[in-house]
Amino acid sequence: MKSKILIAGLICAATIPPAAAVTKCVKLSSSTTCSFVEPGYNVVDWTSNCTTSGTSIAIRGISQCSSTSGSSIGQTATALEISGGTDDKYCWCKMVSPAVSSWVYNNVLGTSYCGYRCAYSCAYRAADNASFRSAMFSNLSD
Repeated sequence: MKSKILIAGLICAATIPPAAAVTKCVKLSSSTTCSFVEPGYNVVDWTSNCTTSGTSIAIRGISQCSSTSGSSIGQTATALEISGGTDDKYCWCKMVSPAVSSWVYNNVLGTSYCGYRCAYSCAYRAADNASFRSAMFSNLSD
C-alpha cells in the first residue's frame, strides 16, 4: 500500500511544473515602446505589443466608461464610479497582464460614443503617449 502512495506522489510531483516556470520579468517603463493593435469597437479588451530592453511583450488591458472625470491624460485612480447614465463619458484604461495597473485616465469620449470607442482609444494611447504608458507602468500589482 505504501508503494502505491509513493508512486502516486511521484507521478503528481513530476507533472506539476515549478512556480518559477511561469514567471516572466520584464521592466516596463516610459522608455518602453508599444505598437497599436486595433481591438475593434464595442469591446472592453485591448492589447498593445510592446518592446523594452530588446524584449517583446504583449500588454493586455480593459477599458471602462465612467462618471469619474480625469483632469489630464495619465491621471490614475484606484476605483471608478459608474452612474449608468449620461455621466459615463470618461474613458479609463487598466492593464491586467503581465501585471495589474491602476485605472489610467484616457479622455472624454461622450456618453453615446464612449462604450463604442474606449478600448480602441486605450490601445491607441498606449502606443502613442509615453506619459500615459509611464502612468500605466507605475505602481503595479499582480
